[in-house]
Amino acid sequence: MRRADFEFLLDLLKENAGWEFDESQYFIIDKKISNFIREKSYDSVEDLILDLKTGKRSLISQVVEAMAFSDTSFFRDFDVFYRFQHVLLPVLKEKCRAAKRLNIWSLGCSTGQEAYSIAIAVARADKMFADWEVNISGSDLSSLAISKAQRGSYNNFEIQTGLNARTILEYFSFHDEQWTICEDIRKMIEFRRYNMLEEAIIKSKFEVVFCRNVLRYFAPEYQEEILRRISKKQPQGGYLYLGKNEHIPSIEKYYYRMDPNSGAYIARGIHADLNVNTGRLTGDAAQETAMPRFVRPSSLVK
Repeated sequence: MRRADFEFLLDLLKENAGWEFDESQYFIIDKKISNFIREKSYDSVEDLILDLKTGKRSLISQVVEAMAFSDTSFFRDFDVFYRFQHVLLPVLKEKCRAAKRLNIWSLGCSTGQEAYSIAIAVARADKMFADWEVNISGSDLSSLAISKAQRGSYNNFEIQTGLNARTILEYFSFHDEQWTICEDIRKMIEFRRYNMLEEAIIKSKFEVVFCRNVLRYFAPEYQEEILRRISKKQPQGGYLYLGKNEHIPSIEKYYYRMDPNSGAYIARGIHADLNVNTGRLTGDAAQETAMPRFVRPSSLVK
């Protein structure tokens, strides 16, 4: 790919998705755009660029979606979800007991594994929320990713990444070489396409927002604007999860940092009333959900 074409694509992605890439991502972008060219039967990158320069919105949207990063897994960084289930959810039960309603947003949910992990964590704490209204929203820029998330079906490789045998058998069924999430978990979640550069059309206020390993791909000016929009969708004292190693300079303008080890923040306006470090991860707890290396999902249906 010529340098001029590469720079054109960088500008296109920044303008339409807010992502800021540089030359270090050249090979990733080159691979993705090569796959797109083959899929759409273009003869070359140059032909695609010529089409993009005409301003075809549908084509631009397709290219942006094709360039989206979809790296995800169930219970990614298990200790984060352990603290969410065993420390944060009991706190939220007390804070929201009058309304008996809990809204959670998985922002940049990709193909749905994070949203389903959140739902499974809530289901495991079912006694606390048996008579509550629990709503989980999953959103992503990619309509293809959202479509897969809505189906809730995953292959053997996807299902074994982050789940152990007991969890797979409890919450999934196996058919036609696919593991499909059970209906009790699926009905807790609504998936929809959403571009984070736009104002959110969701009217709800979210007590918890997961936006993990998403903002790091955005230009700094977009990072701050997205954080402002997220904070508007949370009550004072709402909780935000970023990636464990994700540092966003403008975060302190809208959130207090709670736990540097899990990327947890609390919306400004009140002081943090939760020390998530109290949710220690023990050896037994780690074994509870970690996928044993010697267990293969295909063996579970025999």
